[in-house]
Amino acid sequence: MMNRKEMIFNKKTWESVGKGFFVRDCTIGFEDGRIGFLFVEDNEHRHIDDGWETRLVAIRLNAPLETNYYVRKGENMTHSSIASAWVPRQTEFVMADSYRRVWAYKPKTYKGSESDIPFDSAGHEFDAVITKTVRVGSTVYAIGGPLRIFERLNGQQWKELTDIAIPPAFTGTDRKKLIEAIGQSFFFDLAGVSENNMYAVGDAGIVWHFDGKIWAQLAFPGDLRLVTVSCSPHGDVYVTDLRGKLWKGNGKKWDVVCSVPLSIPFADSAWFDGTLWCANDYGMYVLEGNELVQAHMSKQHPVPADVAYHSHRIDVSPDGTTMLVCGRDGAAMLDANGWTILFSGMDLEDSEVK
Repeated sequence: MMNRKEMIFNKKTWESVGKGFFVRDCTIGFEDGRIGFLFVEDNEHRHIDDGWETRLVAIRLNAPLETNYYVRKGENMTHSSIASAWVPRQTEFVMADSYRRVWAYKPKTYKGSESDIPFDSAGHEFDAVITKTVRVGSTVYAIGGPLRIFERLNGQQWKELTDIAIPPAFTGTDRKKLIEAIGQSFFFDLAGVSENNMYAVGDAGIVWHFDGKIWAQLAFPGDLRLVTVSCSPHGDVYVTDLRGKLWKGNGKKWDVVCSVPLSIPFADSAWFDGTLWCANDYGMYVLEGNELVQAHMSKQHPVPADVAYHSHRIDVSPDGTTMLVCGRDGAAMLDANGWTILFSGMDLEDSEVK
């Protein structure tokens, strides 16, 4: 498969935007070849609670290197993630962190911090926590606990999907049940073929499905934390759990496809180019037959080694034509022209100023 380099930074712009940071997340933007990244300060000498700097970086691929990016900097985003909304929603980049704080960027319209995602505690003392920001179809959602899903609306607004009830233990007086509920009430991923056919997965084998009208909890044959979910256009749903086991189902029956020994679970999964892709901080895997193989060892979907090095997070465009991956200090894109390395921090820092 073709492997090209089209660096979207030169050494000067990289020193301004990315040097001293690692790439935590990525999203394919909504128009004009736009893509977005979440950069986090790479500072092992300072605890994250002391405020690692976070950056929302929006890139326009077809613009000159010196003017192709927007950067929002700050130290108040903790455990955040990024997604982008497409037409017919308001086209924008959206970041949310675990405390429901929001950054958003729509070129020439708005940029920077917004009001927190609103949450009705329904009479209990606990706040909602966001675990991930995702796009399903053209819409951005923020998911987390206690079993919360927030839909991003036009006008920079959020809607809490309250038809999934907060567990009763949160409003009860039994402290033991409350503690158990806190540890079993988080969503960790949301995916679907459209906004009218979505699956949310989370703690203790939790799977919920939305059919366009109502959310309903589905039976699942395990009680481990479920960390990623992806849907194929054929109706198959793929779920990975805390220990690297891959499940395949249709909402009614679930079977184990394979298991990969992992020290950390997958952080992302996506359906692209007729197969499933999974990734975490150690790299990317591809489903071939009934086996997840490391991306650089794939025979059916070969991934160059230097691309695999940057493949720790995944985003796929709503039309299914492009996949963006990022990791540590670089990013790459796969489309009909093959793989393209968009930037490599190591290469930029080793290069001479041109």
